[in-house]
Amino acid sequence: MRQPLLLRVMLIGFVSSCWAQTASSGPILVGAGFSNPFPIAVAPGQLLMLFVQPASGYNPLGSPPTVSATFESPSTTEPMPVLQVSQISGPCIIPSNATGCPNQLAVTVQIPFNAPNSPPVGSNILLAPSFVSVSVNGVATPFAAVEASQNQIHILTACDLIAGGSPTASTGGLHCLPMVTHADGRAVTAILPAQAGEELIAYAIGLGQTNPALTTGQPAAQSSPTVAQFNLDFNYRSNALATQPGAVGATTVQPLFTGATQGFVGLYQINFIVPPSPAGIQPCVDVAVTPDLSLGGYPVRSNLTVSIGSDFSFDGAGICVMPQLVLDPPGA
Repeated sequence: MRQPLLLRVMLIGFVSSCWAQTASSGPILVGAGFSNPFPIAVAPGQLLMLFVQPASGYNPLGSPPTVSATFESPSTTEPMPVLQVSQISGPCIIPSNATGCPNQLAVTVQIPFNAPNSPPVGSNILLAPSFVSVSVNGVATPFAAVEASQNQIHILTACDLIAGGSPTASTGGLHCLPMVTHADGRAVTAILPAQAGEELIAYAIGLGQTNPALTTGQPAAQSSPTVAQFNLDFNYRSNALATQPGAVGATTVQPLFTGATQGFVGLYQINFIVPPSPAGIQPCVDVAVTPDLSLGGYPVRSNLTVSIGSDFSFDGAGICVMPQLVLDPPGA
C-alpha cells in the first residue's frame, strides 16, 4: 500500500475531558482520549492517550518523569507500550473544581492485542471489565476500567496529530480536518478537494487485529488487512455528521482496503473511491480566506461525509469534493 507522506511523524493527541477527582497524594488518571469515562471504550491494539495528574510536589520543570503503564484483565496482567509522554496544562472541558485541572502528563499507550473482547465473539455475556494504570516515577495511579470490543473506530483529525509544528499549516487554516489524503499524500481540503472517481486514503486507529496478526508495540511489517469487515456510507450533504453505515436501510459499499499502515504502530488506513456527486451540491468554503462566504450563515466545511463502521463502532469524516460540472444539452 502507499506510504502516507503526510504522516512523517505521528504522535496522537486527543481532547481531554476531566473526570471527578478525589484528594490524593499520588498520581491519578483524570481523562482518556475522546472516550467517556468508566469504562473507557477501547479496542485491541488501539492507541489511547491517558491524562495523568502527577503526585503532590511534582515539578514540571524538573527532570523528565519515568512513566510506565499496565493493562490488567481477568486473564492477564502485562505492561503496555508507552509511545509518548507530553507535559500539558490548561483548564478542563468539565472542571472538577474551581481551579480546573493543574499540570498533567499526556501518556500515549497501546492497548494489548490480546485484550479480551466484551462480550466475546459469539456470546451475549459481558465479561468482567479490564483495567489500566499509569506509574509516574514508580508510583501507580488507581486502576481505571476499560472495556474492549473488536474495534473502536476513530478517524484521525489534524487536532489528533502533532507533526513537528502547527497542523493548521497543512489544513488551509481549518482546525480538526480529518486525516484524509489524496494518493500523493496531500490532505483533502477546500482548496484541494477530491474528485469523483478518485481513490482517497483515510487514516484511523482502533480497527482491531489484522491477518497476519500485528504485535503490540511493534510497527506493522506489512499492510495486512483487518480481520473485521467494514462498510462505508456516503452522504452528500453540507457539514453532515457521521452515521452508522446501513442504518435506516441506507446503501453501503465496502472499502477498497482497510488494514495496517506499514511502518507505524497502531495506525490503520481506509482506501475508498469517491462516488459521483449529485447535481447542485455546494462547494466547500475556505473560511480562513473568505470567512463571510457561507450557506445559510454557516460555512460549508464539508460537502461529503464518509462514514465507516462495523457491528461494534463507527466514525466519519467530512471532506470536500469538487462539484461536477453539468453541461446543458445542445439546444437547451
